[in-house]
Amino acid sequence: MSEELTSVGIDVGTTTTQVVVSDLRIGVPVGEGKLEIVSREIRYRGAIRETPLSGPETVDIDAVARIVEEELAAAGVESSGIETGAVIVTGETARKDNAEALVHRIASEGGEFVAAAAGPALEAILAGRGSGAATRAVESGGTVANADVGGGTTNVALFDADGVRDTRCLDVGGRLVRFDSEGAITGVSEPIRGLVAGLGVDLEPGTEPLSEDLDRLTGAMADCVIDAVTGPPFADRTASLSIGSLPTEPIEVDGVGFTGGVGRLVHGGSSDPFAYDDLGPTLAAAIRERAAELPLLDLDETIRATVVGAGTRTTELSGRTVEVDESLLPLRNLPVTGVGDLPEEGLGTRFEGVLREAADRYRPDEPVVIAIDDVGPLTYDRLTRVAAAVVTAWATAGGDRPHLVLTRQNCAKALGQALRRRSDGRPLAVIDEVGVADGEYLDVGRPLGGGETVPVVVKTLAF
Repeated sequence: MSEELTSVGIDVGTTTTQVVVSDLRIGVPVGEGKLEIVSREIRYRGAIRETPLSGPETVDIDAVARIVEEELAAAGVESSGIETGAVIVTGETARKDNAEALVHRIASEGGEFVAAAAGPALEAILAGRGSGAATRAVESGGTVANADVGGGTTNVALFDADGVRDTRCLDVGGRLVRFDSEGAITGVSEPIRGLVAGLGVDLEPGTEPLSEDLDRLTGAMADCVIDAVTGPPFADRTASLSIGSLPTEPIEVDGVGFTGGVGRLVHGGSSDPFAYDDLGPTLAAAIRERAAELPLLDLDETIRATVVGAGTRTTELSGRTVEVDESLLPLRNLPVTGVGDLPEEGLGTRFEGVLREAADRYRPDEPVVIAIDDVGPLTYDRLTRVAAAVVTAWATAGGDRPHLVLTRQNCAKALGQALRRRSDGRPLAVIDEVGVADGEYLDVGRPLGGGETVPVVVKTLAF
């Protein structure tokens, strides 16, 4: 069996907006029963456009929508013909006042099942997959770091043969200080102000900075980028610029690649420090100098790494034994509450506990996915007991949520049927063979492959 999907990737970043259109082919790998995406081919690479702003803290949503519309027209596809993919807002753009409205509008207009997402950890993973770093790790059997250095943030993902090993993200980017055509400062972004003050450099808007001040600033930023790749341990300055927590266990890296707008320049770029009216060229030169002793890799993608990852690597497929009410689909931005491995006894207590927490965190009518790592023995008696415990826990939590369950094991059909017999007609979706963690978000599309499987997007952060 073979089926082809048209996928779109849209990346609205601090500095640039990009669109790619890809063809994903679904099939069954030799010796396996689960449907997989067996090949990915990029059909169209859009132009690298400047992200349009309508104010310092606001993205011009209409202008971004026009960019996407124009790029899809240039690719020869209509939004109605796009079946999967993702739009992701990255870097400083994710902090703009209207970022949520932006990502939801672009996703809703982008096709049948286009996920809306944000967050530096997800950006790090997509960039590493889109650049080829993840594939390089599998092929080499080593650990490969992909450092995506953009306009607003630096997002590092470490991959090994089993997948994502770790991520670490910093408020370091080329667009955090901006200049006019004469080289005078027009703006200093909030995330970098603490570093500027700590270094004692003079970056007053309206003035032309001293070259030694820019060198000190970009040198300190580059030190933090290298530290993020090679640590832990991490310097205090790196920790102060960290977005989220940093890991504590050292990981030896066998290869390092740089991607993103600034990352591309690390491999060679303009000698004009103000070529892009920002810190990009100077920061890239500082990183290049400090990375000379690292095992550098030439990767498949650099500046387009994130958008390629969004268009080709966000969608995965469930197992072929799903039990889903199609009237529910597509489902978007479902919060995941994890129960881990199920105990032999005390199922009701475990489920009631996590659903009470979910009831405290989310609205009474907001669907929530229960994620089970290990159901236990896949016997009729065991699945019946699990289904009964789930239904009782949902009744205790209250509300009219549909019954949504995800398992890593191949048992969704049997568990779903057991749930259906006890759920008094409440709609349900039970999906298997997808790994997801507590606190993540899930999008689920309409069935593929003759109804045997559903496309799934797992997100670390959704608006």
